[in-house]
Amino acid sequence: MEITEAFAQVLLRIRKEKGLTHEALAERSGLHPTTLSLLERSKRQPSITTIFLLAEGLNVEPEVLVREVKKLRPKIPK
Repeated sequence: MEITEAFAQVLLRIRKEKGLTHEALAERSGLHPTTLSLLERSKRQPSITTIFLLAEGLNVEPEVLVREVKKLRPKIPK
């Protein structure tokens, strides 16, 4: 699994666990709903800034997102 795909799965899962729509998370994170959709469909890679904004919107620490991605994609490509 590619890192972008793993991030998409993690973002979608946590957003749904928090009961948030794209619009609600967009408002809480300051990101556009289209950006969230692209991220959740593996069409866009998040920047470090985006990871921090999403974490704030999801009310989790940024390292939670990274750790969950690492669980799905434990080996970083060289």
